[in-house]
Amino acid sequence: MQSRREIQRQNSENRSLKLIRNLLLIILLIFLLGWGLYAVGNHPRAAARRQATQIAKKYAGLKKADAFYIYNREKTYYTVAGKNNKNQQVLVIVPQKGGNVRVVQQSKGITKNQALTKVWQKEKPKKVLKVAPGVFNNHVVWEVTYTNHQGNLCYDLLRFSNGQLVQQINNL
Repeated sequence: MQSRREIQRQNSENRSLKLIRNLLLIILLIFLLGWGLYAVGNHPRAAARRQATQIAKKYAGLKKADAFYIYNREKTYYTVAGKNNKNQQVLVIVPQKGGNVRVVQQSKGITKNQALTKVWQKEKPKKVLKVAPGVFNNHVVWEVTYTNHQGNLCYDLLRFSNGQLVQQINNL
């Protein structure tokens, strides 16, 4: 026959095991919920990336995609950066709602890092939020989105061909 102490010890162990099991279930549920929300929220971006990459392969002979960008101004553009079948670095700019696909050789303009450097040197942003190529007034541009030291949102558009400032919007 078991003593009272042994029964209490077994009950305490059972409660501890149940508590650990319940905590593990809660952690698993939180993880699955978070992953599900991320997957659902990222689905439109992933679909746009797949579609833009397929178009880039078809129209620009893209072999390898290195980066994907989304640009939103008057129109939305998806850009795939990578190497074409001639081993040239290119940007393939695909309008979201149809239209002409633009293929620009990276060697014919400034790079993402050069655009960032220009903005850092001139504006000294607190934090850069996004850098994306797109089309503005029928010219290929780099859009650099950042916050200034007052915490305000700012946009700089730099012409792809020479890095010239096309438009600046400050303190939104």
